[in-house]
Amino acid sequence: MSYLNSPRLTFSGLFQADPSTVNNDPTHFNNETFKPSFQKMQEGKNANGWWNPEGTGNWRFLNCEVKSVTYRDGTSTTNEADDPVLSMSIMDSGTKVAGKIVDLDTQQQMVSALWGLVVRLVSGEKEILKADYEVASFTNIWMSRAPALSGDTTAAAIYQSVLKNIHWDIDNSDSRFLKELYLLGRYQLSIQFTVDLYDMDHTSPQFTIGRITGSIAPQYSEPSFFTIGRPLFPQTSKVNYANAIVDLEQRAIVLDLANSFPVNPDGNLLNNSNLSLAVLDSSDNNKTIEIGVIDFQDPGWYSVKSGIMSFPLADKLELVENNPLIILDQNNNVLLEESVEYVCADKFVFYLNPGESCEVEFYATSLGKPLGNRTIELQLNASQFGPTPPQVGWPESALSFPERVTLDDAGKAKVTITASDPGNPRGYIDGQVYGIAYNLSTDLFSNCNPSNFISILVFDKVPEDKIANPTWDDIQPIMQQYANLYPLMSKGIFNLADKEVVDANAEILKFVFSKDKTDPNYMPATRDLSRDKSAMILNYLNSVLNQAAPNDSVTFKKL
Repeated sequence: MSYLNSPRLTFSGLFQADPSTVNNDPTHFNNETFKPSFQKMQEGKNANGWWNPEGTGNWRFLNCEVKSVTYRDGTSTTNEADDPVLSMSIMDSGTKVAGKIVDLDTQQQMVSALWGLVVRLVSGEKEILKADYEVASFTNIWMSRAPALSGDTTAAAIYQSVLKNIHWDIDNSDSRFLKELYLLGRYQLSIQFTVDLYDMDHTSPQFTIGRITGSIAPQYSEPSFFTIGRPLFPQTSKVNYANAIVDLEQRAIVLDLANSFPVNPDGNLLNNSNLSLAVLDSSDNNKTIEIGVIDFQDPGWYSVKSGIMSFPLADKLELVENNPLIILDQNNNVLLEESVEYVCADKFVFYLNPGESCEVEFYATSLGKPLGNRTIELQLNASQFGPTPPQVGWPESALSFPERVTLDDAGKAKVTITASDPGNPRGYIDGQVYGIAYNLSTDLFSNCNPSNFISILVFDKVPEDKIANPTWDDIQPIMQQYANLYPLMSKGIFNLADKEVVDANAEILKFVFSKDKTDPNYMPATRDLSRDKSAMILNYLNSVLNQAAPNDSVTFKKL
């Protein structure tokens, strides 16, 4: 089950993403050529520190309300009188530390992840549900979502993950929906949301704010970061990917179109003409058989239903189970068509240190059913990375993985990827970023959804003696880089490039540098500090603390 199954709630509202953008330019990592102007807002043709140089890195839900619920039996309601959950809000950690939005690398900014995010369901002052959002990157980014806008404001993307470590407080609840959700999703929930219409204008009152709509439902027995279903591929550049599932219990198709059609700057569809969901009957010369009308005249199709629509199948269930789905416009032009055979990796973004490995899990399907005993091919591909310089994706020898893997009877396969020391090929940027494309061996790499792509950051190795006995000269270049790239930190809290400041605040810096990466308090917020450099910094801070007299004053003791 996933976010498309029932019981399911949908929500919508706003989100805030406040990344620092000084690090968006790879050349800004070069301490030797860094200029103070790189920490200023861009002016005309002068990029400076891009559009948000003093960003905090915070990511938050804003004014997100539960809009609809679908019960286990498939019935739905949007009426608060029917179920009190419809008066509740989706929130993050509130007044506590916010989650962080983080790029994998300055040269791979198309898989931004959310770290340390807490998701809560709140009724007034009461916390009904609180859970940890498992770190996940966005996918299916679409740069033509709002074509009348400019720059990245035209884009949309989706996040899908699971909610874990859930704390419930529904003992006295009279919500039918919450009781059903608890019964099936007590330990783990699926969450997916679409983000778009992001405001990058620093003069706007909505600066760093965008629109969000999403869904939460029970999660088990499926991948965490995508839904096994019936993927529909665009047949024209004017639409984007979609997904559907066949709900056998409800004998219905559940279709997600939240990130599939272009919108005006006000968020309404560019063209709200109704479309048709149909199936191609292969037993009858691919005759088109309509399943139902996609009603874009319904004003709540996006903000209330989160772009999720359900179509009863009645006597067409067997037909749909064995034939591909299509979506047609009013002139019977095919806008989206199901990719009959499909393969997708679950987790697709990794950080590796020399000697470490990661395991990628693949799931392959044919019309939504497991596609077993077939071959997946993999190959290095850095074409999605940039901007350059420096050069990306080399040396290729730093990554080791098989070129082919065979799916088991259940349509699953695992691939182990092992990293070695890339040898500092980018000079002023630690490590190297790599991409791996994959597809079924019977298909072309070019026929993939471009988001079905594995991104890996491999860090450089640091000599053991420097890790064990670091001096300020050893860690200064690292600290200088962070001071350059994150002016909010260096100007407002600690100037990490100043030895006296670092030494005087060694205890609190040790506290945040030693946090788990999933903690929102972890430093650096960018999560781009290697194992070796992290150990070197902590050893330096420990040496400072060991040399301090018992009565020495450090900032941490004053907090």
